[in-house]
Amino acid sequence: MMIFNSSLGIDFRKNSLILTYLKRAFGKIRLVDSGIHPLLPESQKEERAAQIISLITSFVSKHQIHRNRVSISIPREKVMIRFITFPVATQENLRKVLEYETSRFTPFERGETYFDYQLLKEVKDGLHLLAAFVKKAEVDYHLTLLKKVGIHPLSVQIPSVGALNLFHYHEGLKDGAATILLDVAEPFVELNLLREGEWVESFHLPLPPEEKASRIVHLLKRTGLQEDSLSKSTFIVYGSGAEETWVSALKSTAPVKEVLPPPLHRLTIRKEALNPGKIYASIGLPLRELTQTQFDLNLLPLEMRKKVRQMGKPLFLILTALCVLLSTTWGIGIYQREKTAWDTANAEIKKRKPEIDAVEKVQKQRDELGKEVSEFVKIDAAEPSKVEILRELAQTLPATVWIWNLKYNGKEIEISGFAESASDLIPLLDRSALFERVEFLAPVTKERFRMVVGGNPVDKEKERFKIKLRLEAKRSTP
Repeated sequence: MMIFNSSLGIDFRKNSLILTYLKRAFGKIRLVDSGIHPLLPESQKEERAAQIISLITSFVSKHQIHRNRVSISIPREKVMIRFITFPVATQENLRKVLEYETSRFTPFERGETYFDYQLLKEVKDGLHLLAAFVKKAEVDYHLTLLKKVGIHPLSVQIPSVGALNLFHYHEGLKDGAATILLDVAEPFVELNLLREGEWVESFHLPLPPEEKASRIVHLLKRTGLQEDSLSKSTFIVYGSGAEETWVSALKSTAPVKEVLPPPLHRLTIRKEALNPGKIYASIGLPLRELTQTQFDLNLLPLEMRKKVRQMGKPLFLILTALCVLLSTTWGIGIYQREKTAWDTANAEIKKRKPEIDAVEKVQKQRDELGKEVSEFVKIDAAEPSKVEILRELAQTLPATVWIWNLKYNGKEIEISGFAESASDLIPLLDRSALFERVEFLAPVTKERFRMVVGGNPVDKEKERFKIKLRLEAKRSTP
């Protein structure tokens, strides 16, 4: 459903600010203007803020853009994404469940984050959804900055959502084949995997230039995508770092065969505009205000989201006016008699209203608490089993992980050790059919080791982690 005929996207990146302005007319969406602006380092906080305000103000004034038609995106490295499965019974209260489970899926405590979720599919085994978590301070900083120029954004997104919405808008999926969207922007690479049209995986990590192609293929294999599937998959490459040499390196990496630029045929783009492939995710950012999009993930606090006016409201007002008009045709005598009874009833209601409100409030609180308790009882109902724990850990964790301590008390497992990237272990263990409720028990720290390789001492840096997990409740005890 079209809401506006124009929309501004403000994409905050680590080292740059990307502005995109879209307009819709006669069923076509046009990229009116865009710009990539390098920013001062984050260490120069005040100067960087002043630079951002100046760039946004100039762009808005140039095109006379409505300041209430703006969507923004915060850097992907600030956001934690989790693919989660919940029991179907939690559907009516998913937001509450996610709020209580924040510490399970992130290193943050409840109340420290803004979050939102997207229901991906509902099947017999549960609800499959994607959840995004971000520290409140990250969002509040950008909102405060925009408030200084009179902008109250309609949504706070992440680059992956903008890219996926633009990709689906162009109907870029191929039947039966996997599609990998790669956003290449130094020093990070973001990978989003689609299988049969469903968003199933998302990685965002720094990679050295000389290893990007091989590391990406290795990462995809770890998700379960085998070589025969990879050879049939399509890689869509975009972003400021998507240079021809990098794309060539990916094409030459077995078993990759098809590497394409992102589809843009449904957009009208001026010839003198920037290379749209470099700002692909940023173009998709304001798209949700102009057309129906596949994903509606929004990290804007709930109390700040504007209600979209529905067609039912004007219709309701018209019908109400007709009812009032008809009611005035009633006889004066009937009106007088009813007025006396009406005044008496209103006086009694007004007198009793505080007591009624207090009772209704207590009943509402009781019902909400009852629902929450019932849902958590269902989640924790079954008891876990222990089935080949050591073998499952050995098969699930990468060979580079070093576990030096393992505790098991019959219900929970604690593992401590070292890994190249501790944050990658949570989604790997989450996908195991044996484990559930995977979470960090302590903050991740980095430690340096000296190892001997080929007779020479080499310094290696690894991340120390401590993780807690449970066995799947549905498994019976052997």
